[in-house]
Amino acid sequence: MLSYQNIIREDKTTRDFATKDIDYVDLSYFSSLERKQMRKYIRKKQLAKTKPILLFFIICTIFVPIVFMYNLNNFIVKRFNNSFLEIPKDGSLLNELEFKLANNIFLDSRYIDRVNTEKPLMASPLLSEKMPNLTYRLNRLAANYSNIRPGIFVWDYSTGKYVDIDANRAVPAASMIKIPVLLQLFKRAEKGLVDLHGIMNTEDHYIAEGSGGLQYLPLGTTFTYQKLAETMIRHSDNTATNMLLATLGGMNEVNWAIKDWGNTVTRLSNWLPDIEGTNIMTPAEVGKMFYNIDNPEFLTIESRAAIVNILGDVDNRYLIRAGLPDNVEFLHKTGYIGKMLGDGGIVIFPNGRKYIIVIMVECKNNSTFTAKEFIIKATKEIHSAISTRNF
Repeated sequence: MLSYQNIIREDKTTRDFATKDIDYVDLSYFSSLERKQMRKYIRKKQLAKTKPILLFFIICTIFVPIVFMYNLNNFIVKRFNNSFLEIPKDGSLLNELEFKLANNIFLDSRYIDRVNTEKPLMASPLLSEKMPNLTYRLNRLAANYSNIRPGIFVWDYSTGKYVDIDANRAVPAASMIKIPVLLQLFKRAEKGLVDLHGIMNTEDHYIAEGSGGLQYLPLGTTFTYQKLAETMIRHSDNTATNMLLATLGGMNEVNWAIKDWGNTVTRLSNWLPDIEGTNIMTPAEVGKMFYNIDNPEFLTIESRAAIVNILGDVDNRYLIRAGLPDNVEFLHKTGYIGKMLGDGGIVIFPNGRKYIIVIMVECKNNSTFTAKEFIIKATKEIHSAISTRNF
């Protein structure tokens, strides 16, 4: 039996009990209150010792059956049911799976995560006032073509004056959807998420019909991401676009970026070629994207220089370019499917003055030639008005 002096210490104001490794204590030395406090303290210590044991049994009760059933299914049942299956050693199947999953499709529903639209990354052109004379002339020109429906956005850098003819109407984007893919590639490169000098190989699941020559090259042909970007814009190559789109995480990742930039309509819904015209843009949002190529808050000077170099060397010179004089520079991207013929970009005068022009024409009844004729004539009207300031 231990003496009470071994289990209590006293001072002038209170008594505190300190027990340590005590198997038996004679409580007759203590007052009734002290015995009550001692019992309470001992029960508390005993409960503290049993808590970890109780927690362990609860965890085992929950997780052991789950682990057992998982292993029973995967290592026993599936082993017999799937014994005839073999995982291919060729990694191309895994790449194809990654390519398809990049759509982020769940139960056939594409989704875009929440985007902060209060502080968009892109700035909008500052619109001062409309160009009434030019708008009238363009509408009168369009009235001569019954099988087309044009959407036009024009904005003059020096005055802020603009033309808006159905510029916010969603239309099939065709190859003009490659503009946000190009911008996002360089945005990712700026963050170190893509090495523009990195290598990517052509594979069967990237091959796309329509425009571009990559589809005819042997599988496994190697390209840098920089070269794919140049090929996507200059030659409007659909295969190069699909390869870059997969690199950027698929349609939803690019759609998320587009929304994060502050665009509300532009959307990717299909890999290229998008014959059905499910990828959509508006002339105004195309103009906004071109406007932000000059925005130092959106792109670094290195990215801007590379993008300007790519957009300044587009093969297709038969739309807006055909309506411009030879002494101006034109940074642009064209697009064509049966439903839409379009072109848009930045016109730069020799003295540095510039304006944005986007013309996207919806076609009816195989009216592609008519749409092309309208674009060239409209371009001449627009350039003449801005050159003479006869807005």
